[in-house]
Parts: sequence; C-alpha cells; structure tokens
Amino acid sequence: MLPPFMDPFFYLLGKAVFAVALAVLAAAIIGAALIAYSFKTGHFFMARIMLTFVSLLESLIKAIFRTFGADDAIVDDVGVRLRNYINQEKFKKVPKDERAIFMPQCLRAIDCPAKLTPEGLRCVNCGKCGIGTAKAYAEGLGYRFFVAPGSGVIKRMIKKYRPGAIVGVGCIMEIKEGVDLCHRYDIPAIGVPLLTSGCISTELEWDRLYETISDGKRSAPDHEGGAGEMVEPSEAKS
Repeated sequence: MLPPFMDPFFYLLGKAVFAVALAVLAAAIIGAALIAYSFKTGHFFMARIMLTFVSLLESLIKAIFRTFGADDAIVDDVGVRLRNYINQEKFKKVPKDERAIFMPQCLRAIDCPAKLTPEGLRCVNCGKCGIGTAKAYAEGLGYRFFVAPGSGVIKRMIKKYRPGAIVGVGCIMEIKEGVDLCHRYDIPAIGVPLLTSGCISTELEWDRLYETISDGKRSAPDHEGGAGEMVEPSEAKS
C-alpha cells in the first residue's frame, strides 16, 4: 500500500503529463496547419518555427494529415522547401567556385560506362543521361561535381575539399539526411528532389537543378547538345 503522500504526487504527475501531451498535440496541429498553408500558397510563415515543428513532431504531424485524408508526403515536401528557404541566402553568398554538387547514381543510364573511383563515379559524358550535360555546365560555373554512390563518398569529399556550400540531388529522405549532415558541418545546402524514387533510371526536373546551381539566372541547357547558352530571365521573356 502506497504512503498517503504519494497519492497527490501521482495526481499532480498525471496532470503534468496530460498538460504536456495536450501542448504537444496543439503544437502538432499548428505545425500541420502551417505546412498545409505553405504547400497551398508557396509562402512560409515563421519558417524556423515551422522547421522546428517538422523536425521534432514529424510523425505526429503526418498522423494528423492522414487523419484528415491528406497525403503525408506533403510534410516531407514542405520540409525540404523549408530547409532550402532558410539556407538560400547564405548559400548564394558563397562563390560558385567554392561550391560542390552531389548527384545520385540512380540518375544514370542502365548501361552507364562510368567507372567507380574514390571520389565517386567518373562521368565520361556518353550522352545516355543528363548527368554529363549537368557536369559540364556546373564545372563551367566553378562547381566541384560528384556522382555519389552513397553517403560515404559525400562525407569523404566534404572532409577533403571543404566546400562552402552544397547542392544535393536525391530522394526526399536522402536530401533531409544530407542537409542535416551539412548543418553539422555548418555548410548551407540546397536540396533538389528527384521526381521519381528508386535504384535505377530515376527522373529529375532538370530545369529546377539548373536554376538552383546558377542562382536562378539561366534557362535549362539542351541536354542533347551540350550546356547551351546563358539566358537571363529578362532575355528569355522578350
């Protein structure tokens, strides 16, 4: 039998636990509402607070989305865009010749002739996929360009070359992990998600990649004919 003084202790403890659970649920609901608003409008309200919600309450927020019949992949999508939004100002201040770009090997063609090296796959620009064109253009801007078969290569190249900023291409989960890794190294990173996930022959919105690596100052190059010409947005509209 418990001592009499224990009864009020457990009563207060129960109230405290209930209050904390209620506060967490309220925060998750607010986070879900902000994420839904951002997904619908493309605008971010209290971006850093939203990112905190996404980071700490991701599972609960996704459960709220599912409860209301919404696709919980929206949470991941907005999470990546939030990280990009928060990092973009610092990212753009880094000269392009101090940046690096990491592409996933799943974008290459099935019969890709690239050879594996300690710095990842070495693209030979065979023209069977868009990586060769991207490599030529990115390196023309000054980027270090890597096709990484795994996170181990990314970590080694970061330690070896110490880039000031990074563009990472991959599936949503890879981007989230990569941006978190870059955050630990205090490197601003921008993620460009794949259109399809998988191990081979995935797809990418190439226009989005070129806009990202050139800080929004060009149109996409012709993938079959090389890197193409630099086109300022004002010139493209005229």
